[in-house]
Amino acid sequence: MKKCVIFSDCDLDGIGSYLVFKWLTNLKVEHHICSQSNFRRTYSAWMKKANPDTYDKIYIFDLDVSQNCTDLIDRKNVTIIDHHDSHVQNKHVYKKARAIVEPYSSCCKLMYKLLKTKHPDRELTQEQKTLVLMVDDYDSYELKLKNSYNMNVVLWNYVGDRAQQFERDFGNGFKGFNQTHLNMIHLNNKKVARVISELDVYHGMIPISGKKYKIYATMASENLNEVAHYVVDSFDCDICMVINLKTSRVSFRKNKNRIPDLDLGKLATTIAEGGGHINSAGGKLNEKVMTLTKMLQPV
Repeated sequence: MKKCVIFSDCDLDGIGSYLVFKWLTNLKVEHHICSQSNFRRTYSAWMKKANPDTYDKIYIFDLDVSQNCTDLIDRKNVTIIDHHDSHVQNKHVYKKARAIVEPYSSCCKLMYKLLKTKHPDRELTQEQKTLVLMVDDYDSYELKLKNSYNMNVVLWNYVGDRAQQFERDFGNGFKGFNQTHLNMIHLNNKKVARVISELDVYHGMIPISGKKYKIYATMASENLNEVAHYVVDSFDCDICMVINLKTSRVSFRKNKNRIPDLDLGKLATTIAEGGGHINSAGGKLNEKVMTLTKMLQPV
């Protein structure tokens, strides 16, 4: 049997990609989760305990590792599958590793497409397909499906190994939430209401490619997606920026109805040394971001 290991993003899309891989390959794989910002640290720590040469395949899912990790992962036994626009532009950096990097609504859905092409005789159950659709709906931030938002709430309210607990509860697909999940969702809704009630919001104009956009900003250290969603929905703005002082990170969301074509992934790459999707992105709280905040006035 092949010896395989997977490194995936710690979010819903990364863990969903891992599950789709397991479902359609029937392989038993070692799995580690991390974020793009701490991938190098996580991978280096793993290398001290394991010898990469002893693995038939090392997979990296839903992580743009093109910036400063090629010295570690550009190997013949490495396969990278990702959908981030910033990664698409940099996939040429790999000389030995196999990089399947395509602009797609989610890595989970891209994984499903790739593996169904390779294994046309294998099929997912209806519950497994539902989970793929929910992961894709949340990661693209379309939020058209009833339970996709709450599934992400459940994931981030696990205590301990999130990937292991998510696989325990949804390893066979989505069949509904149990009472523990419903309690998590209820408590999260109360916490979101408290966080939103304490927000200070700032606003201004930002020039991008010859156009000016209304940007609203606030600071939060938890429930960042909910905070951004609230600001976009509640204020007449084009872009929302949420600054997390605890992690020195910044997140961007936009009003898709007002500015459907503006690519936030490119914006985050330009001003925050980050990246992401057309509708949501993130990066570092750097000097450029701090300069931008000085242009804003309190609402």
